[in-house]
Amino acid sequence: MSAFRQSFRVVVFPFRAAWFVVLIVNFIIVSAVCMFFASFVAYGVALVFSYAFLPTEWTQALWQWAADLYAHSAWFKAATITFFALVFLPILRFWPGRDPVADATREREMTRLNEDLVAARQQEDLRAKLRV
Repeated sequence: MSAFRQSFRVVVFPFRAAWFVVLIVNFIIVSAVCMFFASFVAYGVALVFSYAFLPTEWTQALWQWAADLYAHSAWFKAATITFFALVFLPILRFWPGRDPVADATREREMTRLNEDLVAARQQEDLRAKLRV
């Protein structure tokens, strides 16, 4: 039985080692992606904070640095567009706003037309029964 266990360990060990390597690589990749995303979120927050609270010269310098980086780096351009799209997407969901009064009026009109159609159909069915 001991020889079987030893041979089993010898066969299983490379698979366990490979699985451990896959887990490590996965952790490194996921961590890098999360850090990349978090850095751009932090940068976006810093830009908003600088615009709201810092002196004008600091804000202009920060925005100029961002504009230069935006012009030279495709990755930064993609990340900036993604960040601002995610920031403004909830706003664009409600803009331009729909008029709830007009929606309710339209719904009532559709219901009235539907009821009139049903009543006309029932009346035609009743007339057809009376003729027979």
